[in-house]
Amino acid sequence: METTQEKWLLVGIEPALEQGDRLRVLARETVYHPGTPSTSVYFVKEGKIKLSYLDPSGKRITLALRGAGEMFGEMALVGEQRRRHHAEAIEESELIRVDRDVFLSWARHRPEILLRLLQLFGLWVRDLEEIVEDLAFRDIQARLSRQLLRLSHEYGVKTKTGILIGFRLTHRDLAEMIGSARENTTVVLNRFEREGILDKRRYQIVIKDVEGLKGKCQS
Repeated sequence: METTQEKWLLVGIEPALEQGDRLRVLARETVYHPGTPSTSVYFVKEGKIKLSYLDPSGKRITLALRGAGEMFGEMALVGEQRRRHHAEAIEESELIRVDRDVFLSWARHRPEILLRLLQLFGLWVRDLEEIVEDLAFRDIQARLSRQLLRLSHEYGVKTKTGILIGFRLTHRDLAEMIGSARENTTVVLNRFEREGILDKRRYQIVIKDVEGLKGKCQS
């Protein structure tokens, strides 16, 4: 899956953002939870936000990450009454919260903004379809390999030893991204480390062998 959030969404919407509230949220702080009234849309100025689905048993599946220049809470714009997923900062973040009615009133006479939103909705649907495909047809090793490749593509930082995924990442975070138990995710990560595909330290993962990781996607 390639990155689909287009950073250029923020270009040209500065007047709408000026009508919003700026929020500073700490790492692991909840922005909103399922059942919260859906009355606004959020734009990420700095940091990263994790969007997850929580089932009644407490199991969590990560739906998406949103970084600087991206938006979330967009279902408020198409009639959602209450939030259906959980939004949490995975690092300290600065957000701009814009009231739904304010944003729609501003965008209504700007067809280029509405076209951008329509394109983004289409890309988000494609991302969700790929998540469903992974869960239905791929084993843990393949799902984890694909997720690590996505993260290295979207957030990777080149270092002397490989591609560092550029934010704090726990085994539980990865497990939630691929719909697996944390223990099973750790087993596969340890296997990849023994095979020289990656190095893992506390909250950090460095991809050393991209081609080797791609090979694991075929299982």
